[in-house]
Amino acid sequence: MSALLGLIAAFAVCAAGCAARPARTRPQAGKPSPIRTSARATRRAIERDYPAAIDLIVLAVRAGHLPLAAIAGALPHFPAAVRPAFAHVVQQCETGRRFADALASLPAALGPMASPLADGLAAADRYGLPLAPVLERLAGEAHQRRRRHADALARQLPVRLAVPLVLCTLPSFVLLAVVPLLLAAMSSLRQ
Repeated sequence: MSALLGLIAAFAVCAAGCAARPARTRPQAGKPSPIRTSARATRRAIERDYPAAIDLIVLAVRAGHLPLAAIAGALPHFPAAVRPAFAHVVQQCETGRRFADALASLPAALGPMASPLADGLAAADRYGLPLAPVLERLAGEAHQRRRRHADALARQLPVRLAVPLVLCTLPSFVLLAVVPLLLAAMSSLRQ
């Protein structure tokens, strides 16, 4: 019985030692660096907030604003992840750059998913093409892309939770169910 208690104590000391281990300051080979992780988080935030930005532009265009006025009017209401890219476009137009030329910075800041939006806004500015149907189609596609991404993350959840579930549940099961049975069996064998 003392050997079993010693084994349990050794397991507890090992678990406490692993939990108290300090975090490493430099990234290891094969692990993402904090800069790469930050860039990935920024890209996820942009992908998450991009459909809302398009919806706001559609509302402003449907209200009768021209494309630049729609972006400038909706700018305070844009989600934080996409606001700087659109603010840069408005700022460039205020300094005298043409709206269609200023839109070239939008895909550079938001990624390739913003290229159709920049092209549609530029075509509406240059040629006077109707903008609302194009923006509504782009908003629908952005919402579908976000929904597909959320579905993919939901499908990955059981796989990601399997290891922590096993690592947390199995030791507690052993300590609460198996160890008392072993102690009872060992005490009955001694008698």
